[in-house]
Amino acid sequence: MKLINQALKCNYTIGLVVMMSIILANHLSLKAQSSATNKPNIIIIKTDQHRFDLLGCMGNKVVKTPNIDRLAGKSFILTNDFTVTPICTPSRTSFFTGKYVIRTGNVINNEQYHLQPDDWSFIDPLKNAGYVIGLAGKNHTFSEGFFKKYFDYREESTHFGKMHGDITEEDENVVKYLTKDSRPGYEKSKMLLEGLVDGPMPFKKEDCPAYRIGDDGVKFLEENKDKPFFLHFSFGDPHWPTVAPEPFYSMYNPDSLVLPEENFDWKGHPFKHFVQSQANGYDHYSHKEKARILATYYAQISFIDASIGRLLDKLESLDLMKNTIIVFTSDHGDFGGNYGMVAKTGGFQESLIRIPGIVYLPNMKGNGKKIEAQISNIDMMPTVFDYLGKSYPKEVQGKSFLKVLSGEKQTHRDVIFSEVGTLDTPPPAVPREQYKQYAAERAKKDGMFWFIDYTTKGRSVMIRKGDWKYTYNTGDLSELYNFKKDPLELNNLIDNPKYAAIQKELNSELIAWLLVAPIENIRGK
Repeated sequence: MKLINQALKCNYTIGLVVMMSIILANHLSLKAQSSATNKPNIIIIKTDQHRFDLLGCMGNKVVKTPNIDRLAGKSFILTNDFTVTPICTPSRTSFFTGKYVIRTGNVINNEQYHLQPDDWSFIDPLKNAGYVIGLAGKNHTFSEGFFKKYFDYREESTHFGKMHGDITEEDENVVKYLTKDSRPGYEKSKMLLEGLVDGPMPFKKEDCPAYRIGDDGVKFLEENKDKPFFLHFSFGDPHWPTVAPEPFYSMYNPDSLVLPEENFDWKGHPFKHFVQSQANGYDHYSHKEKARILATYYAQISFIDASIGRLLDKLESLDLMKNTIIVFTSDHGDFGGNYGMVAKTGGFQESLIRIPGIVYLPNMKGNGKKIEAQISNIDMMPTVFDYLGKSYPKEVQGKSFLKVLSGEKQTHRDVIFSEVGTLDTPPPAVPREQYKQYAAERAKKDGMFWFIDYTTKGRSVMIRKGDWKYTYNTGDLSELYNFKKDPLELNNLIDNPKYAAIQKELNSELIAWLLVAPIENIRGK
């Protein structure tokens, strides 16, 4: 009996040790899981020059985006998401700093306006918290010094193909194709700015930029699946060069597309918009050529969608979706044929300032819910940080809309501000009947991009409130639209005395905003 008791005690001790070991192991496992939960992965998927309404989840019946729609079905869809500026680099740097352009001073696309090593951004606290920081795709945001300080992974592409990282021979061939000017259609497209390049890309889809960005995104996930990570998954499309490989190029029949109005009279509108419309040369194209440009633009979106699908598949196969925040958006929109124009300009039409917005947050079931509250793109990262429980500097002007997503609030911003242009004085307008001669002389003297003096010089600032949008353009005609009654903003009411009171009100509010967002730190470079 004594031996039995000793044996029982021994077994009890062994059992207790085993039990304690199991409890400790479970505790450590739970602690590790809790630590991982406190550091959800973050993926920012960004396209370039993507209209807000060209997604299936936004009700578009033509453009095929099954993978983005799949993500949207699990997420919150922002139906009123706006950019603080319709220009690439300024929009992107504002996105990552949570500040208006007037505060960052990053007013144009030149590299000197990219984020510098000493510029604070939302990447800084993530890096300090041990996140692996990666880029797969387009940059147009970060300087070389910033990359060296913050990024652990850099597989970079531009609009003209892959330029940094693991570059294959086919990558080099694609870059040569996209940068040479001798192929049929390309020189005309360049001269007419973001126009037609007829025919599919003469490469397999696997060798084209959107697919290669997908490769690099998937590779990043595989290499960092066991660490907290931040990935900027960024596409140069559907920006010009408007090109796509098969089978995407043939996905949309130009003959079946309904085009926006093809002729527009810019009389009564800012002169700089008229200059841009003429520089684009879109009016020189036939109806068939315009339809082909639009069909290829749609093809670029579907090609991007396929690569996003590959990234989502990899996230699911690695069981990472349950701990990964995903944001899908763009830097600005595109005319898409409106006003007889393609690309973008220094204006604030809805097709330019409204952008796609999809937010997937683990443990918050969006289930495709559409959020109608007005959101600014500087609000996105503060919302992500609010979800993470992380703080950020008080100088950040973006505001979290997490309570809107949770249903605690229905509205977010009553007013949307957007801005564009440098502090330089723009050239004066010239009489329309003298324009062709003037343009020819300027092109001969200053080259094909002379018109940029009109589209980038001179500050333009916009306020969007209620049903109204008011824009002040330095050295040019100002604008006032009721975009509810006039959604394409065709009827400029700026000189109509009937609306003098609303103009005065919006002008006062715009001035008040300018006073609290000072311009002294715009870089004078």
